[in-house]
Amino acid sequence: MPKQAWPYRICLGILLLGLLVLPWTATASETSMEGYREIAAFELKQLLDSDRKVLIINVLSKIEYDFQHISGSINIPIVQMLTSDRLPPDKHTILVFHCLSDR
Repeated sequence: MPKQAWPYRICLGILLLGLLVLPWTATASETSMEGYREIAAFELKQLLDSDRKVLIINVLSKIEYDFQHISGSINIPIVQMLTSDRLPPDKHTILVFHCLSDR
């Protein structure tokens, strides 16, 4: 095989992989964000100052949580969310999920 063919094949492989993954990521973000909204810091402050039950859940790793987190928040890493027993049983509690990204 000629030396010039390798870069072409690598680029083609990366492009094909991207085309395979792209529809899955678009679908995941549409379904996972349905029914949820982002709030600004001042909105969170208003919620915390109100008489409503609010729980801030930091979904980062324990190491990241230990380094820096919002006071009063609890840590449930995203990989443990479905199996955690730390979510409140009261369905009227407002859950605010906090991470370092907008995704």
